Amino acid sequence: MIRILGAEAIPIAFRLTEGYRIAGHTYTTADNIIVKVDTSDGRTGFGCAAPAAEVTGETAAAALSALQDRLVPLLRESDAADPAGFTGRARDAAPGAPAARAAAEMALYDLAGRRARVPLARLLGMRRDRLPTSITLGIDDEASTLERARRFRDQGFRILKVKVGEDWEQDVKTLRALRQALGPAIILRADGNQGYGLEQARRFLAALRPGEIELLEQPTAADDLEGMRALADEFDTPIMADESVHDARDATRLVEARAADLVNIKLMKSGGIGEAMEIGRRTGSAGLGAMIGCMDESRIGIAAALHFALAAPNVERADLDGHLDLADDVARGGVRIEAGDILPLFDEDGLGVRVRL
Repeated sequence: MIRILGAEAIPIAFRLTEGYRIAGHTYTTADNIIVKVDTSDGRTGFGCAAPAAEVTGETAAAALSALQDRLVPLLRESDAADPAGFTGRARDAAPGAPAARAAAEMALYDLAGRRARVPLARLLGMRRDRLPTSITLGIDDEASTLERARRFRDQGFRILKVKVGEDWEQDVKTLRALRQALGPAIILRADGNQGYGLEQARRFLAALRPGEIELLEQPTAADDLEGMRALADEFDTPIMADESVHDARDATRLVEARAADLVNIKLMKSGGIGEAMEIGRRTGSAGLGAMIGCMDESRIGIAAALHFALAAPNVERADLDGHLDLADDVARGGVRIEAGDILPLFDEDGLGVRVRL
């Protein structure tokens, strides 16, 4: 048994260098909680929580309370060499705090990689060494959207995730302007963030030309699986579930309802790597593809998400840009972006992050 000598949860409100708007919300800061775990073998591991009530179901205050009152004490009683065992106990201790659980579990997986002296992806069973990642365009006026899109293209990104869901007609115009300005080489994905009703989503998809977007993510309310299924049945454009799927039980419901073609897996929604792997297994066995997604979060969380994705069989897409907009991240390293692909640091152990608190 490797004893945990110390564990703490440190809340940080990161500033965003460029705030952004999605359907129903505007963001200018990102509330994260950094988890630091020290063990009896002289190592330190880190985790990161990025809670958001509209996605993970918990506020930053609730996530911090879950960590301080339940999960940090549980960590101090746990074997640092058994992250899977901790995951089950954490779910019982803090069932409504998935981002908090993800952070605590993440620190243990970071320690596992450091102890084995390998990057975490290799410990999890790495299947690929990189993924092309999208970068996000928030809802904005057309001129600003085009300016940012050109800047991202010039930085080497090949996939743009475009936030939609407030005005389907304007959304179509924006996507058409992006396609005209950027040409066919850039992949466009649309993310509704539950903003459309079913009829609005129908009109949006019907107005687009074949192949104009690669996929449409969470167009309708998270609990509207019937509406999602109708869209998936009626249109060739793949429908991706995001807020509809938090954990493996949700994944099973999605599969049984045949409500989507793809699923967006986020560690912050699922409660960590262990549950994310189970979501991947259940959706993959049903023939659904998967994307690894993120919140606005430190490189700690982005690195953990990437290491998971490199080992998960059906995760072939990535949306791991949540660290790029943080003005004052406490972490360095972890990941790098090269010609639009996101890669881990294979010469570093665990998550490969250096953290200064």
